[in-house]
Amino acid sequence: MVLPWAGKVHASPSVSVVSEVSRPTLSMQISVSDEQGAGALNFVKSTAEKGLTFLSAPDSPQEQKKSEFKKLLDHSFDLETIGRFVLGKYWNVATPAQQKEYTSLFKKMVVEVYAGRFGEYKGEKFEVKSVRSISTKDSLVTSYIVPVNGGEPIQVDWRVRQTGSTYKVVDVLVSGVSMSVTQRSDFSSVIQRGGGDVAVLIDYLKQKF
Repeated sequence: MVLPWAGKVHASPSVSVVSEVSRPTLSMQISVSDEQGAGALNFVKSTAEKGLTFLSAPDSPQEQKKSEFKKLLDHSFDLETIGRFVLGKYWNVATPAQQKEYTSLFKKMVVEVYAGRFGEYKGEKFEVKSVRSISTKDSLVTSYIVPVNGGEPIQVDWRVRQTGSTYKVVDVLVSGVSMSVTQRSDFSSVIQRGGGDVAVLIDYLKQKF
């Protein structure tokens, strides 16, 4: 995936690093090109470790896992930036009240959808492979989810944006497909079917989530 504000990805000279993480389900083989990239990679590593900790807890109720997942999302993902990108050109035609309501519903949707998916975690191995800087603020961290049954690994790329000393995920690519771009297309279709009215999307999200 390449977001509209992203330029062409260029790999830069790097130093290879191999390290092991104590958790058996998380391993790393990374290529670190600079301080920004290293910070982004450590951020993804830390986020994955936190997620694996509560997802792999066998006695934790699903609602508790969902609550923990929401906290992780709020801390690690820039959901406001993602939500605004997903709404696309319709963000500027929405009223301030609609923007606020949409943002709240978008966050709720992300939690509900992805908490359910991650709630099906069955011990898959998460491997962080490499990182590269793609702009002055953004890095792309490449990882793989390896099924426990020996199936084909799934590539997951994390676009991480640095603001000061803070890192946030601004997009996730699964097998090269941007989740933000895919959701943007889906939302645009809903709004277009409703005659271009953002209120139609808001009602749709209310009904679903």
